[in-house]
Amino acid sequence: MKRLIRVGVLGCGYWGPLLIRNFRSLPDCRLKVVCDLDIARLKHACALYSDLEGVTSPERVIKGSDLEAVVIATPVKSHYALAKASLLAGKHTFIEKPMATSTAECEELIDIARRKGLILMVDHTFLYSAPVRKIAEIVQAGDLGEIRYINSRRLNLGLFQKDINVAWDLAPHDISIILHILSEFPIAINCQGNAHVSPGVEDVINMSLFFPHKRFATIQSSWLEPRKIREMTIVGSQRMIVYDDLQTR
Repeated sequence: MKRLIRVGVLGCGYWGPLLIRNFRSLPDCRLKVVCDLDIARLKHACALYSDLEGVTSPERVIKGSDLEAVVIATPVKSHYALAKASLLAGKHTFIEKPMATSTAECEELIDIARRKGLILMVDHTFLYSAPVRKIAEIVQAGDLGEIRYINSRRLNLGLFQKDINVAWDLAPHDISIILHILSEFPIAINCQGNAHVSPGVEDVINMSLFFPHKRFATIQSSWLEPRKIREMTIVGSQRMIVYDDLQTR
């Protein structure tokens, strides 16, 4: 009989229910436990999937001897502490983006996972989409010529977050796609933004990423745009690609 990976999910809020659905559908996994501090959310998840155990204590998931992997879909400020506890408990750990709130926290989590021989994965979901995979294939085959620049816009009205700004909320999607397409890291980054709705929480930003060989990328992210826009342009010396995610669904 095929051995299944036993999984628990922390967080039944905005993205958690989708992860619960997806992990239940994987043939190699058995989702056993879901956790949320909000009783109403927890009851809703358990009503949809009657075979799940619902708990309000993260420790039940993190320290549960009947689980091998933990999925973290909680507010960003809790990612580091929960992921660290999960890894130290010997659990493979899947985290919604962003991994944590600082480079130091991310590096520590990566170091723990390496030392303990565990998988630590951040859910950069677009890297597994057919359009992005095809674009990366085209770019890396040299079909566009030399890449000159990439421009990306991810704009909409809301959802306004309280614990992270729009750069942390939306830009990770574009950053992950750009790094995947170019297969290299930037040598310099500049980001500017303003907070118009909640003091200290930027709701519109412009980011520039500078790469070797005079290549650069610009990212615009906003919670204040009346239109929903998900568009990326990749400009090469021979050809160009316009990727409109709203037209690919």
